[in-house]
Amino acid sequence: MVETPSRDARALLQIHFEDQPLAAAPGETVAATLVAHGHLALSTDKLGDRRGVYCGMGVCHDCLVTIDDRPGQRACLVKAAAGMRVKRQAAGVVHLSPGLADLAIPPQNDLPERSVDVVVIGAGPGGLAAALAARRAGAEVLILDERPAPGGQFYKQPAYLDEHRDRLDRQARDGRALIEKVRAAGAIIEEETLVWGAERNATANIEIMTLARGQSGLIKPKIVIIATGAYERPIVVPGWTLPGVMTTGAAQTLKRSYNVRPGKRLLIAGNGPLNFQVAAELLAPGVEIVVVEAADAPWSQPANGAALFAADPQLALQGMATIARLKRARAAIHWRCRLIAIEGDGRAERAIVAPLAADGRIQPERSFDIAVDAVLTGDGFWPASELPRLLGCRQRVVGADDPHLEAERRPDGATSLEDVFIVGEAGAFGGAHVALAQGELAGVEAAHRLGFAGPDISSARRRLAHHHRFQTALWRLFATPPVGLALALDDTLICRCESVALAALRKSIAKHRVKDVATLKRLTRAGMGRCQGRYCAPHLAELVGKGSGSSEVGWLAPQMPLRPIPLAALAIERPEWGGHKRVLPPPLSPSRADRLDVSEAETLVIGAGIVGLSTALFLARAGQSVVVLDHARANSGASGANAGSLHAQLLSFDYGAKARGYVDLAAKALPLQAESIRLWRQLAHELDANFEIKITGGLMLAETERDLAFLKEKTRVERAQGVECEIIGAADLRRLEPALNEIFLGAAYCAQEGKINPLIATQGLLDAAIAAGARIHSEATVTGIQIAPPGFAIETSRGPMKARQVVNAAGAFASQIGAMLGVAIPVSGAPLQMIVTEAAEPTIASLIAHADRHLTLKQAANGNFIIGGGWTAGLDPVHHRPRPLRASLEGNLWIAQHVVPSLRKLHVIRSWAAMNIDIDGAPIVGEHPAIPGFFNAVTSNGYTLGPIMGLTTAELVVSGRAERDISSFGIERFGGNSKSGAP
Repeated sequence: MVETPSRDARALLQIHFEDQPLAAAPGETVAATLVAHGHLALSTDKLGDRRGVYCGMGVCHDCLVTIDDRPGQRACLVKAAAGMRVKRQAAGVVHLSPGLADLAIPPQNDLPERSVDVVVIGAGPGGLAAALAARRAGAEVLILDERPAPGGQFYKQPAYLDEHRDRLDRQARDGRALIEKVRAAGAIIEEETLVWGAERNATANIEIMTLARGQSGLIKPKIVIIATGAYERPIVVPGWTLPGVMTTGAAQTLKRSYNVRPGKRLLIAGNGPLNFQVAAELLAPGVEIVVVEAADAPWSQPANGAALFAADPQLALQGMATIARLKRARAAIHWRCRLIAIEGDGRAERAIVAPLAADGRIQPERSFDIAVDAVLTGDGFWPASELPRLLGCRQRVVGADDPHLEAERRPDGATSLEDVFIVGEAGAFGGAHVALAQGELAGVEAAHRLGFAGPDISSARRRLAHHHRFQTALWRLFATPPVGLALALDDTLICRCESVALAALRKSIAKHRVKDVATLKRLTRAGMGRCQGRYCAPHLAELVGKGSGSSEVGWLAPQMPLRPIPLAALAIERPEWGGHKRVLPPPLSPSRADRLDVSEAETLVIGAGIVGLSTALFLARAGQSVVVLDHARANSGASGANAGSLHAQLLSFDYGAKARGYVDLAAKALPLQAESIRLWRQLAHELDANFEIKITGGLMLAETERDLAFLKEKTRVERAQGVECEIIGAADLRRLEPALNEIFLGAAYCAQEGKINPLIATQGLLDAAIAAGARIHSEATVTGIQIAPPGFAIETSRGPMKARQVVNAAGAFASQIGAMLGVAIPVSGAPLQMIVTEAAEPTIASLIAHADRHLTLKQAANGNFIIGGGWTAGLDPVHHRPRPLRASLEGNLWIAQHVVPSLRKLHVIRSWAAMNIDIDGAPIVGEHPAIPGFFNAVTSNGYTLGPIMGLTTAELVVSGRAERDISSFGIERFGGNSKSGAP
């Protein structure tokens, strides 16, 4: 245990950690208490290895603990309280024991709403300065911050402020003064408030979603100022996930806010002046400090040193004084060296350091060991840009050696959106003084846009320019190439959340020819964990070579929630609906212009989703020359964003009053679904692939006698089509799925239903199609089709093609392809969304649906619950990609926790949306009667039907006949489909 003056001087409270009583100082976080007592390992990852505090600011989710029977609590953000019971937690999975408490109580009504002129998100220097300027100009201002106290990373305030005000250094005093000015001006600061989402409402105004002490809320601002700061770029070396390895900022928070050090032998490694400041702050009798800095010593760079002094002599002298203080304290400083590995048995015990050669090459042959209690790393920063991206602020890719996204903004923080400003590190790293000046400019401009007259800002403009010059000079002095993944070994974890190692990523890239981050994410689960790829996504981009362009397209898209939040806190009952929200998909826009390496094929398949790839596979197996073109990337649309249900029975909204009169057609498609499920299993066997197919049986639950009557009629129709469906009573239902709510009277049980992992299954068919001879081309947009006997002339964004046959497997975009030939394909887009929880122990085996509610629910092989059921999504206003909607999230989660009450013990970790298809309940498959050689292969329920649609289409193309009855599924059933206006 590291004793501190704050503990000795204050009235202590007591918490229990694993039944061991620990003294805690009032106001400090659980993490600070545990670290102070030497407990660095707080959880275990998916591999069973221990984890501890890493980022110290709620980004990484490595410090998860169970507090008072509530799992998934971030120890770095929860304040210690008297009598609190804290237990270690398996970060990879939540064990849903009966003793666990619900994380929140579902709201009984709509979220409480507040309107405000300006909401500032983030109470660091930039946010505080913006709030003060806007408030002084007359605007009503609300500041939201996730941390226990305002001040941000730079102005960290001690938890023991009241008793030790005289101990504050200049930095903390300045922060305290600014906080007091903001409050005195009348701005409201709300700490421990998470902003988990944002969207525009029907009137195009922004709504901000919050979570504070387990309660959700809604803020309706006129202007949003985002000051969410940055998080530290990790140094990825062997051992970087060991307990005792944390960011420099985490260690600084422990010291400045709670007077806790993570040990007595501390190594601080990386690049930049912050490391030296933190090293100086950690100095104390008996504490050994070692600094490992990748840059050259300042005195070896006279020109850069002179430029720094010219930019700001006072700040430059402060920096030199910090280094001098370290040297007087006999702290070891190793210039031009790199940390290359960390070793230890269950915690950091040794750091391996190597010098850099004159050309920057790391010299492991000259490495040396340093005994440590903790390793603190800081190697630059990445902007916390998730919220600006969610709102649609235009981004650009910056950094040739360290590609990442930054928002386009003016010096005053104004963005491409009239009502959104970004100040400080949330836009790009520039230091606290830049953030202060920019915050003032943003606050005044925001108030001006609301009609308030602000003060003269010429001084703030001068300060901003001055500090920009200083930061430019400072980082020239500390310039060193980013290390990226150069130090990682094959078994080094790159994705901390999902425990994905470098070798697995490289193997997947090589095996599947991966060229984009999204595909790598789908295949390996890297970036799918609680931190949502914040730490690994740039490294995934490094591995696939993404980042040289100037657009954010291709980078992982942010989705709500931006942080994991208790499922129950969002669960609000919403009205059910009786039909998809139809939209016109955005026009296909070319993204590449380089020429295709193919100009002719027997058959061209348009669309590289599951239907198009299945068609290509079976055509290639039949010996056809086949090319597949997709305007995006293979498997990047609805197929790649599918929930993975294998449906053998009718969905509740495909029968009865909600079915819009197409019950007969939907029922006639059931034999195709059953055959397609069998074909999925056959393909997995043929390809020797693990698609995680599991025929679990499906349950459609009856909550009322009316539901039971509905299911009895529905199963009668299904049995007539050969579906194995029966009605079971409450007792059998409890036996099959004891975790279900006890209110259900019975269910329709379909033994043929199950689930599949679409993230790997579609890729499996893609690989098989290529192996069979199909040629797949991504980012090749079809822009025109003309009849050119004996086939078709196709114009694409990457050059012309000729094909004897064309297969329209473009999904929601099928109508746009048909229009190119002058025919109507009655297909609409239907943006739908899905939700995923953190992983839990096996709880639900079956595919679950509800007889009268929109719900599909299943538990994936890795323990995540996948929640869907056809809830409507929206389109993001910038890229027009499908995006989840708050109301749909709420309604979907309400019915999910109503059906499985133990879901209230879990967090939602992400959601996503895809452009699904709305037809008339049945596929469109076959040759168009007015255009020989033009085939449609389009369907809703496409993932289940994908293989059989592909096989059927291939049979029709090759032989002109299908091996199954598809007479009901031709385009002719819609009428009015004779060709008109043909070229």
